[in-house]
Amino acid sequence: AKVLSSPDEHQQGVRSFRSRLSRQRSLLGCLVVSGDASRRERLVAAASLAGWNRSTVPEDAAALHAAASDDVSLAIIDIASPIGERVHNTLELAEELAARPNTLVVICGSEDNADEELWARQLGVWLYLPGVADGDSLASLCIEARRLQGSIGPASVIPHRKPARRP
Repeated sequence: AKVLSSPDEHQQGVRSFRSRLSRQRSLLGCLVVSGDASRRERLVAAASLAGWNRSTVPEDAAALHAAASDDVSLAIIDIASPIGERVHNTLELAEELAARPNTLVVICGSEDNADEELWARQLGVWLYLPGVADGDSLASLCIEARRLQGSIGPASVIPHRKPARRP
């Protein structure tokens, strides 16, 4: 550790720290994907309540395709209510995001669908939710994701995951 010899050096260090913290906070992007408007609103509300700074919320197939290029730290993808007519668009997005380092992926699937759960677990997603929980549970998982992302820095990387067979 460097010993600061003057108040100017101390102030410069504080500004540098605040700048890094600000950049880190700006990276707290969350992608919410659901074809069910009510569920989508609950997911966005939970992410906002947990302190995620920005949420990308595609509502149609074109916006879903554009969302694939966003740099997000958390993706909550509802495969039980996919966006658009092609279910595979939502599944492909989930696969792409799960392969990205430092991106936590939550898959919301249908209740009692073992194929969806197996697919999600083979992807190596952070969480698989059979059905979507209530608001408090969603907020808790978003808070935990934020805590985890705070402990993941440039030196630590979530390992690359192998693609899984689709349900």
